[in-house]
Amino acid sequence: MIKRQTTINRIFKLSGIGLHTGRTVSLEFLPRREFGIAFVFGGRLIPARYDMVADTRLSTQIAAEGASVATIEHLMAAFYYSGITNCLVYIDGPEVPIMDGSAWEFYHEMWRAGVYEFPEAGVYLKVLRPVEVTHNDAWVRVKPLNTLDITMAIEFRPPVGKQRKRVMDVENAVSIINSRTFVLHEEIEAIRKAGLAKGGTLDNAVVIGGESIINPHGLRYKQELVNHKILDLIGDLYTCGYRMLGKVEAYKTGHHLNNLLLREIFSDPENYAIY
Repeated sequence: MIKRQTTINRIFKLSGIGLHTGRTVSLEFLPRREFGIAFVFGGRLIPARYDMVADTRLSTQIAAEGASVATIEHLMAAFYYSGITNCLVYIDGPEVPIMDGSAWEFYHEMWRAGVYEFPEAGVYLKVLRPVEVTHNDAWVRVKPLNTLDITMAIEFRPPVGKQRKRVMDVENAVSIINSRTFVLHEEIEAIRKAGLAKGGTLDNAVVIGGESIINPHGLRYKQELVNHKILDLIGDLYTCGYRMLGKVEAYKTGHHLNNLLLREIFSDPENYAIY
């Protein structure tokens, strides 16, 4: 269990293709003494915080001082699972690369870099009162609990159908970290007409066809799709700036609702405590 602030033990670099821009992007990860995760793009510092979130269409985008960085959720989940609270990420493009569609490559490089621990605490956000946000039939809520307990439910047309999974803190970490983003085949054209998913391929996304998974090797896990929704949720929740303690239940949630939940929590100091 993480008890104090941490950072990576050495500098490392990664590069890949942006899912929505289709551009090659390079990242350089630097240890940071100051608290929190932050990106540096075009000379501007952009904290990876919920109140910096500017767009939630198909990804989580943060912005500050006229600069923005999109698709941060998988990387944020990797920071969470690696136990990293402080880091600077220098990026030379407007979007974090999608890599293989999961958080695995980010997590693996953080694991190789190692963790350095500082004496300061203040890394947990404990939910003190129930908070819930909804949109149509989708919702996400959190109740007081002394650990992170997530139950995620999704519902899509066949062959996906209804899927439900519960995880406790870093339980089943490998299967969550290694689960890829997904899309319904019939949605791809509209997404691309909107100028998004220019870098999407079968190498970095699961594509759901009419009756089966189109990817030649199928799914990595039977519940890979609901696993990935948990990954997205954890990455989005980590933009609160802390490791959340609470019982989280979600149904058909996405980046927009995840961000609204954090804004609702922080709207009243009686909702939480930091330690």
